[in-house]
Amino acid sequence: MNTLPYNNNDLKSLTKECRHLNIFPIYFPNYLYSKSNNPILKLLKRLVDEGYEYLLLMNIEEIKRLIMTIPSGVRTYVEFDELTDFHDEEYLKRISLYHLVHIVEMTYNSFEEIIKSDKNNNSVLKTYPELKNKLDKDGLLIIDNDFTLHDNGIIYKNHVLHYHQFLRRGYTGNPNFDFIGKFIAYYYKTNQTNNFRIGIDMQRVMPKEYLENLFERDAWFGTDFDASKLDDPYTIGLTVKKRIKPLGHNNLDRTEFLWAYKDSIKTFEVEEISNTEYKFDRFNINKYIHSERDIFNHKLQHFDGAVKIYYSHEYNKRFNTKLPNEFKAPLKIKLFRIDGDINIDKWIDLTNYFFKGNEMILEYFNPDMFQRIFK
Repeated sequence: MNTLPYNNNDLKSLTKECRHLNIFPIYFPNYLYSKSNNPILKLLKRLVDEGYEYLLLMNIEEIKRLIMTIPSGVRTYVEFDELTDFHDEEYLKRISLYHLVHIVEMTYNSFEEIIKSDKNNNSVLKTYPELKNKLDKDGLLIIDNDFTLHDNGIIYKNHVLHYHQFLRRGYTGNPNFDFIGKFIAYYYKTNQTNNFRIGIDMQRVMPKEYLENLFERDAWFGTDFDASKLDDPYTIGLTVKKRIKPLGHNNLDRTEFLWAYKDSIKTFEVEEISNTEYKFDRFNINKYIHSERDIFNHKLQHFDGAVKIYYSHEYNKRFNTKLPNEFKAPLKIKLFRIDGDINIDKWIDLTNYFFKGNEMILEYFNPDMFQRIFK
């Protein structure tokens, strides 16, 4: 037996509720062993007890084989030796719990579901149909005074709207707090002159009383930028920064930076190119930004960020080409947008944190600082 036959409807309900409440399966023990009244608790207890009943029917060798199907990082909580009592109720319930963690983790992040999400039939619009009028053609939420922005989500009436899955750390963890924090601060400072939009997860809505301030903090470096050539129409072309050794996260091969000019507008594109083996389900996913500079009015007028999504079986076509003659991504999901008169330093700051963990961004904008930090 590779998995315990938990009630499938209860399993789906638990997974769905965890998504809404932003509860990762690895934290199930925190809720099961606490006095919390969280909505997942009733389902969690029922499934753990159900798993325990199945374990009572299994022999020791079957239980051992089941334990070995649990990934090593989780299995450490239920490992056995020659002294293990396989009839101990507490131990069997712990096996059921961590096996459940494993089972829910396998379906918690379905990238197929995220990428092909129905923009017209989802949890957000079922809860607040009027929000359809607050979404642009790319599915970005047009931010106005009806919303209150926080690091962990956007408060609207009685609920929290989660930021888009692709604005999360590694696309699976908590939000990229550094980028989100910078974005929020710039919104509150300039929303009288600039227009802001951001991607939200249309499949999740959380009652606002469950908003928790969880922070991931680590050290990264802001950049300074010499803007003297921003309005030079001849300063264009492609720059490629190849990763020499892994200084940030290890899944990047290079980053491509492209300036182009047409009809008084300079455009800037950046795409980080992930390694071919860095996959999410059957997709390879690259972060991307696009900006527009009106060189005659000396104004950065547009800035947006997205992910480009490639089917893994044809990702080599992108990996082996470069901007502007790259293999085109079949799918692209917008994650934020700012329009108006954008401050250059804030633009660099937001770019830096959007590509968090990519030291090649710093190398491009400030090579001297890059050498001092990473030499």
